[in-house]
Amino acid sequence: MYFKVFLVLPYLCDNKKSVKIHRLLLLTVFSWITPLKQHYLDIEDHRLASLIPHYTGRHLLQLSPHSFSSLSSSPIIHKVTVSSSHKCKLNTYKQDCYDLESLYTHLPFANDSINLILMPHTLEVSKNTAQTILTEAWRVLAPNGHLIILGINPVSLWGLYRLCSINKKPDWDGRFHTIQTLCQWIHFLGGEIQHNESFLFRPPLSTPLGMWLFKKLAWLERISPWLIPYMGGIYLIIAVKRIKRLNGLGLVWQFPPVLNNKVLAPNARGPHHA
Repeated sequence: MYFKVFLVLPYLCDNKKSVKIHRLLLLTVFSWITPLKQHYLDIEDHRLASLIPHYTGRHLLQLSPHSFSSLSSSPIIHKVTVSSSHKCKLNTYKQDCYDLESLYTHLPFANDSINLILMPHTLEVSKNTAQTILTEAWRVLAPNGHLIILGINPVSLWGLYRLCSINKKPDWDGRFHTIQTLCQWIHFLGGEIQHNESFLFRPPLSTPLGMWLFKKLAWLERISPWLIPYMGGIYLIIAVKRIKRLNGLGLVWQFPPVLNNKVLAPNARGPHHA
């Protein structure tokens, strides 16, 4: 009944009032279902825990101040977490993960030195800054190394929430980029998209009413990947850095067939005269 009132009431007024009423009703609904930042970070940590153990190498780099327990499941020994601010959180999950403060646009690492780079919500900045950060991360990524990007999908309920929250910005506010845009940037750098997906089709809810609604919408996580696969609240992109190496001359140039186990034929013009 309340849902019918929500749909019918705005159309009983003129156009301007209809837009205002629709906006007011959306803000009222979203005020009941306040999303928690830590909630979706825990969901991302659970998703990373199923991916990270499959990547090996010598160095792992995370460009984010957030702490993920999934880093402890990585077989990579040397792990570094880089934060761009002085509020870098100490990693309490494992002692072999070092914290470093540095600008994401000027990383203090050599070219082609990192085997696995994690970028959870690192590119949620302006377009130019995001492209600079991605280019710098690609510089330090080793050949055949992997880049894992996580972020909030603007084409989702999260994007709708941010669009309606003009006066009061949520904790996870930022400049969001679509999956297609990020894939284009990676292709421009010469990378190869190995996998991309979206998940969390339900908004994370914290209030008692929100948690009840969260449980009731569990069926969305089962059917949404088939119906609207790229409209989940969180996107995940896995890219690999492929390097085309030049072949040696021996692989390109070959002896003429006449010299391969054959006798040279006499000159058709006869003997050479000086």
